[in-house]
Amino acid sequence: MKKTQEQETLRQREIAELVKSALFALLRHETRGEEIAEPVKGSLGDVEVVKELYKLSKAHDLAHLIADALFKNKLLDKQSPAGQAFSRVLQTAVFRYEQIRYELESACSALSEAKIPHLPLKGSVIRALYPQAWMRTSCDIDMYVDEARLDEATDVLVQKLGYRNEGRTPHDMNMYAPSGVHFELHFDLIEDEIYPKFAKPLLGLWENASPICEGGFTYRATNEDFYFYHIAHTAKHLRNGGCGVRAFIDLWYLEKSLPYDKEKVAALLEESGLTKFAEVARKLARVWFDGEEHDELSKETEAFILQGGIYGVFENTLAVQVSKGRVAYLFSRFFPPYREMVRKYPSLKKCPVLYPFYIVRRWFNLLLVKGRAKNSVKEFNLAMEKAKEKRSTRLLKNLELHVEDLKKE
Repeated sequence: MKKTQEQETLRQREIAELVKSALFALLRHETRGEEIAEPVKGSLGDVEVVKELYKLSKAHDLAHLIADALFKNKLLDKQSPAGQAFSRVLQTAVFRYEQIRYELESACSALSEAKIPHLPLKGSVIRALYPQAWMRTSCDIDMYVDEARLDEATDVLVQKLGYRNEGRTPHDMNMYAPSGVHFELHFDLIEDEIYPKFAKPLLGLWENASPICEGGFTYRATNEDFYFYHIAHTAKHLRNGGCGVRAFIDLWYLEKSLPYDKEKVAALLEESGLTKFAEVARKLARVWFDGEEHDELSKETEAFILQGGIYGVFENTLAVQVSKGRVAYLFSRFFPPYREMVRKYPSLKKCPVLYPFYIVRRWFNLLLVKGRAKNSVKEFNLAMEKAKEKRSTRLLKNLELHVEDLKKE
């Protein structure tokens, strides 16, 4: 008997709820060793649930943790199609970790030999808080150097380690190691022209940082600066359409394992306007990993994050951008700022007066290149829809991350 549309919708909702329950039960097993409840184990006998669990966990770069929990508890046959897919991501995660560890050590060694102070960021540091370092995956290496020594540091990595320099962006030097590992050499932690309130508390990071060993050139931030940077970076990504569940696993470990001065962090959050967001982020981490009950705002934030994956989805990102103002958004898409155009067309930097010509060139590319015209029409139509925009605007306002909140002094 053919399913009705209503039955199909109910089935999809049921699967979505089962997948969400399984995702967080398995993550709690990995993070804190919590036993997996029998109803969750039972739901994993449903092929559709396992298939959707793989898709959701992979979108958030957590499939390796789910795989580890599934295999340790004998909840999935490694020889089944789903088992083979999960096995591959688990093996890839371990391989990625070893690659990144080697490249990080090599880069720190080369920069130290050149007596260039440098400070590893993000996953390179936070994975030490996880039960096993491979569990905290990264797609790249993030390193912070003083802008005055950026070119020197870049030359060291290119000449000594064979890195390929892909050019400078407004906040980092984009590079690749010979192994293919992506390396971002940051000189700007949070783009101050876009998020000045987030960036201001980090201006003293170098002055507060200290060498990992006496006389060394590999530095570490204070626990307070590192914690604040994590909150600010997560908020920035959420503002751009998504930040992923992994950021909240990181936050949970920071709360459990990183000693920090709560009054100092509170002052940094207050200065940046991130107090409300930090409160909700901590709440969500406790809901997911400590079993705390949702409130309305944490539930709404959860829905936005789970839909978006680790870097957001097109619809999420677009809804957030349009929430800043539909006219302003459309104008920025038709006439991108000069700094954005230079990244796309480096030759424009040599002759800025040709900016109008490159704008027209971009329009022709959008209209004439196969597939782009269709995507542009889709984007325009989505931009004119109000439902997602309203939800995103409401969420950002409730988190005090809307454009008006970011401008408040």
